[in-house]
Formats: sequence, C-alpha cells, structure tokens
Amino acid sequence: MDDRTDGTIGKTRTDSYSRMKIRAARIAVDYFVIATIYLICGMAALPWLTSRMLDYFYQPSILALVHTFTIGWITSAMIGVLYRYAPALGHKPLPRPRLLMPQLILFLIGSSGVISHFALGSWSGVWSAALVLIASLILFAINIVPCVWAGVGRGMAQTGITFAVCFLLAAATMGFLLALDKSVGIIGGSLLDNLAAHANLAAIGWIAITVCALSYRTLPAFLGGDAIDFDGRRWLVYALGASAFMLAAALLFQREPIIIVTAIAAALSLVTFVITIISMIPRRRPTAGWTLPHVAAGIGWALAAVASGLALMLLGGDSVIGSHVAVVYGAAGLLGWFGNFIIGISYHLFPGAVVHARSTNRKPAMKLAEIESPIGRSLIFASYNAGLAILCASVLASQPLLATLGATLTALGGGVVYSLSTLRALSFAYRR
Repeated sequence: MDDRTDGTIGKTRTDSYSRMKIRAARIAVDYFVIATIYLICGMAALPWLTSRMLDYFYQPSILALVHTFTIGWITSAMIGVLYRYAPALGHKPLPRPRLLMPQLILFLIGSSGVISHFALGSWSGVWSAALVLIASLILFAINIVPCVWAGVGRGMAQTGITFAVCFLLAAATMGFLLALDKSVGIIGGSLLDNLAAHANLAAIGWIAITVCALSYRTLPAFLGGDAIDFDGRRWLVYALGASAFMLAAALLFQREPIIIVTAIAAALSLVTFVITIISMIPRRRPTAGWTLPHVAAGIGWALAAVASGLALMLLGGDSVIGSHVAVVYGAAGLLGWFGNFIIGISYHLFPGAVVHARSTNRKPAMKLAEIESPIGRSLIFASYNAGLAILCASVLASQPLLATLGATLTALGGGVVYSLSTLRALSFAYRR
C-alpha cells in the first residue's frame, strides 16, 4: 500500500470521526427541536379536546394528546438533556455515536406512530409503533448508561439517570403490553389499575426521577444559588425508585393496602424533593430571569399533582368526580410541574447547547444574547400558568366553556409564544 492510499484512509477516518463528533454535539439540539414541535402539536389540539376530557379521560383522542406531551414533548426534551449532560457527568464521550442517527429515526417513527394510531383508535398500530419506540429507547440506553455507570451508588445524578432509564424502558414495555392486550387479551385485572401502573412507571419512575437527579445538578447554577450536597441526598432517588416500582406492582396485582402505603411513600418523597428545591432558591435577589418564576410555579404544581394523585387514589377513576380529578392530576403533573421546569431550564440550557453545537461544527461564534429571545417571557409565564389554573378549576367545577378558555390561554403561552421563540433560538445550530 503506497503513501497516497495511507493518506486517503487516514483522511477518511478523520472525516468520519469529525462527523461523529459533530453529530454527538448536535443530537441534543435535534431532540429539543423535536420536543418543541410536539409541544406545538399538543397545544394546538388541547383547546379542541378539553370538553371531551370532562366526559371521560380514557378516550383515543385524549390518549393521543397525553402521549403527545409525555412522549413527544417531555421525553424528547429529557433525552436531549441527558445527551447533553451524561457525558459531562461521567467525564467520557458517548460510547456509540454511530447509533445516534438510527436511534433518532426510530424515535420519530415510534413516537409519531404511537400518537397517530391512538388518535385513529388502532390498537394494533399502537403496539406495533411501540415496538419501534422500545428499540429506539434501547439504543438510547446503550449510549447513556455507560457514561454514568461508574458513578452509580456514589453520585446522585448518575444513580438517578440510571434508574430513570430503566423505568423508561419499563414504562414503554408496559405501554406496549397494554396496547397488545387490546388485541389478544394477555393482561388480566382492572383496566384502570393497569393504566395507573403504566402512568406511575412513566411519571414517577422516568420523569420525576430524571427531574430530581438533574435539578440538583443544574438549578443551583441556573438560579444563582449556593451549591448543595446533592450526592448526600441520593437516598431520595432510591425512595422515589422503590415507591414507583412497588406502587406499579401493587396496582398490577391489586393489593389495596400496599397501594395506599406506597402511594403515601411516593407522595412524601416528592414533597421532600419540593422542599429541597425550595432550599436551592437564593436568599438574595436572583439573576435567573424567568427561570426562577417557572421553577417556583412548577413547585406549586408539583404539590397540586401530589394532592390530586392522593385524592384520585381514594376516589378511583371510574366516577365522574374521580375522572375529573384524574384530568387535574395529569394537567398539574405534566403541564404544571414538568412543563414549567422544562420551560424555565430551557432558557439557560437551549442556548448553551446551540453554542456548543456551533463551536463543534466550526461555525462562526455567536453570543448567548444573540441566540436568546427574552421578549414575551412574561406573557409566556402568565398565560401558561393562569390558563392552566383556569383549566383545572373549571374541570373540577364541570364548566367546559371555562375549561376551554383556560386551555386556550395555556396554548397561547406554551404553544405559540414560547414554541416559536424556542424554535428561532434552536435554528442557529443549523444556520450560519
């Protein structure tokens, strides 16, 4: 082999390595874009489906809406955050960057397939798409878990991320089995209990543990507060993980006393998390802009979600008031708690991810002030949270018109102003 051949092979390898490095740097932005597009879709549908929620929450169109927020917006955003932070936590790059693009493609096919087939009422389509989604999440785990594995048991963030990824796979598998059960009837027991088990694996096991683990790492810096010993509080991750697992198992096997005990344990763990988040808020005047108001609102909605979740456990979801409480539980938890945290943190996290992607791709440098879009953030906060409060109160009062008004206000803040300004900021990762 002559020197020219050796040089060609070396250049090819260098180019391939550069492409992998650029892809790894931009993958977080790709998921933030996907999350924002799903948020627009969910917010566009929310006002039109609000009146149906008051009839009953277990309908194909409502399930499609819920999964647009859970899989499409929240899970996409959290996958992007983990791709951004997990390598830094473990001080090592993603081990399989060649899997990033196949994983992204499978995620798009699986998530859109699940949501669209829910809307069509096709259960065979839902579980078929769920298989694709599970394959995508396995590829995601293959890249993320090795980054943080060395810190499991010692660091709170590393331990929490590992637990959360396991719960994500468990929740996706449970969702696949629930959809498959509609076709072949493989799961016995109560439909609502099985559904609650799936919801708790996703909400507490996947989303809450991830938010908990990453909040201790990111919020002190974003809020300008003092650092805390978050590794010393990793017991909270164990408490949330144990209560989520035992609550799901108790619901599946219909063990009423264990359901009550584990639900209370999960509620106490979440309240403890809220208290520790409050301790992160700086005593002096913060310089965090609109991050702090969204975090504070998220804390309030987290307490509302805990209270409505306990009420739902006592009332059951098969009565009229119980079904309305279930809607409030979902809205307070998904849109109120998790939504506010994502919006607030995105004001700091998304521009930083864009700067990192541009730097890796050797594009002209940009300042954060050029990427951020601070205009309209007061409107986003007020419209999003006021609308959500009106929505929840009107659902409990069985007032569909007021509930639709609240949903419209929330959609205005989250679906129009926030989403469009976020897409503008993220677009700088792709253009010069």
